[in-house]
Amino acid sequence: MSPEHPLASWNRVDDGKHDRTIEENWLFRLRKERFTSRMSGLTHDFFVIHLPDAVHAVAITTEGEVLFVRQFRAASARDSLEIPGGLVDPGEDPLVAGPRELLEETGYAGDPPELVGTLWSNPSLVTSRTTTIVIRNARKVAEPKLDHTEELTVERVPIGEILGLIRRGEIDHALVVAGLLWWLAAESNPAKG
Repeated sequence: MSPEHPLASWNRVDDGKHDRTIEENWLFRLRKERFTSRMSGLTHDFFVIHLPDAVHAVAITTEGEVLFVRQFRAASARDSLEIPGGLVDPGEDPLVAGPRELLEETGYAGDPPELVGTLWSNPSLVTSRTTTIVIRNARKVAEPKLDHTEELTVERVPIGEILGLIRRGEIDHALVVAGLLWWLAAESNPAKG
């Protein structure tokens, strides 16, 4: 169970006594969780997907290009252009997970990671948060080590082309877009980062 904010407008009923797991597998746990509104007193069952946190890496090459991977995504049933990333292991720091995922997916490594920020992936349904990091001076140091279901290609995109790709919908993974825009805003105004 995730910790609740003490001033949340809804509170868990009876410390979760009525909550139950509906499905559990290697990736997620789907639970029915009961909450009561502080304002109206209404009690309602919510369905919550407990999913590990994730990390995305904005890896900038020494030539000023950002590394992207193009890979199949089952929910959209098509390929998606994304920055490298993956799941954060339990207890792992995203600043450790990000460089690991970058190396595994692309064979690239670079300078120590810098934190851009962390967003809730979809707080109405999912417990997962996604952290975006930046790795500068990325260079190829190894061959990728992909999982058996990962089939991806690495693409190098000049920084100046990223906004156009987002505008045209060629980059349309919402969390990737959010992380890239957050990073681009910080790059254009580092004092306010």
